[in-house]
Amino acid sequence: MNWMIRLFWICSRRWAVRLGVVLLLLVGAAGTVLWLSYHSSAETTPPVVPANPLEPEVAAFVEKVRREVLRAPRAPQAWGHLGQAFLANEMEQEAQICFTEAERLDPDNPRWPYYQAVILLNQGQQEAALPYLQHTLERIAGAASDNTVPQLVLAETLLALGRREEAEGHFRQVLARQADNVRAHYGLARAASARGDWQTSRTHLLSCLDSPSAQQRACLQLAAVCQRLGDAAHAEKYRQQASRLPPDRDWPDPFVAEYLAWAVKKRHRYRHAESLEAAGRLTEAAAVLRPLVQENPKDDLPRLTLAKILGRLGQSSEAEKLLREALQLAPEKVQVHYYLSLVLLTRAAEIAQTGQHDRAAALYREAAQQAQEALALKPDYGFAYMTLGLARKALGQRMDALTALRQAVRCNPEHAELHFYLGEVLAEDGQSDEAREQLEQAIEMAPPQALWKSAAQKRLATEIQRRKRE
Repeated sequence: MNWMIRLFWICSRRWAVRLGVVLLLLVGAAGTVLWLSYHSSAETTPPVVPANPLEPEVAAFVEKVRREVLRAPRAPQAWGHLGQAFLANEMEQEAQICFTEAERLDPDNPRWPYYQAVILLNQGQQEAALPYLQHTLERIAGAASDNTVPQLVLAETLLALGRREEAEGHFRQVLARQADNVRAHYGLARAASARGDWQTSRTHLLSCLDSPSAQQRACLQLAAVCQRLGDAAHAEKYRQQASRLPPDRDWPDPFVAEYLAWAVKKRHRYRHAESLEAAGRLTEAAAVLRPLVQENPKDDLPRLTLAKILGRLGQSSEAEKLLREALQLAPEKVQVHYYLSLVLLTRAAEIAQTGQHDRAAALYREAAQQAQEALALKPDYGFAYMTLGLARKALGQRMDALTALRQAVRCNPEHAELHFYLGEVLAEDGQSDEAREQLEQAIEMAPPQALWKSAAQKRLATEIQRRKRE
């Protein structure tokens, strides 16, 4: 019996030794893998900034961002920032390398595959972009984000590739979450046109007419759709309307706005400010534009662009100063005259409320003068007629005001606000029937966020009651 116990003990000891050796080998192998993984990443060198003698400030800025990666080669945010800096300054090949590394280090972040898709789409590689867009959607869903833009981009890419049913499914999912999403409406309009459903296309396009990112293209599409429906009158109306509208802005995109924040080139900084403005982030847009004003003392554009945003923020005094500077630099530009007339109109109303009526009257007269200067340069500018009419109304020149506001509606009948101001003056002058017609049209066409809509509804209710009493 004793010899059996000794044998068992010896065997057990040998197995324990063997097991210990195996465990040591496994731990060593795991450590080796981790070490190799760390050092292979650490040895990855970020792309070199291409030399550009025409734009040394771009190279200097991006090189500064690149040094952050060299200091922290395993930090996904550093790689992502470098990719954004490359992309914002038109170095796509270098950006792609950075976003690939950022995604490897941070696989749950939706930005990195989205930016890779953006680069591929810029290069016309729509099919290749699809997997990156799908990965983006998966990661956004996991983060419970309300950013619908990647899904809309995926839908538009599928539509361009002829995969209409898949595209429509994505557009409808977005509308189920955001019923007033103009980009989804426009996508469904295009999909409906592709299958010859002109009436559905028209319905969706009508939801796009008040968006600065879609109104011109929606008008052009409506002209074609109305022609298909045999409605020649509306087809011509929308063609004319499209010819008067400014080019559409880019669709708002939170991820694009992020990378444009790294732009050094002037045109990309303007684009960044525009994207922030379109997203309603006016204070941030103004912050992007202020340095451009300082850096470009002989350029009217940053002053005009910043003044427009400050006007929307209610900072009319600073907006007036900038527009007067812009007028000195570019007296031939219609937009400078128009926006100065609009700001002067606002300033005059503010000053009138303080009881300084003589000073307010002087500003109203100057607002009318600047509107006339704009009209001398562009005789069919409906909004310049609007400021002219409102300035004349404030000065007590009611007949001249009515004439100007009628002309505003004739020039730009597609803008609900002009119908409202005309309807208001008609109502004040006792022209109740025509006032009701203009107010009804204004309310019907008004965008949901129109600040004057409630005033129009109250005025219309008053006119209806007046009619009943008569």
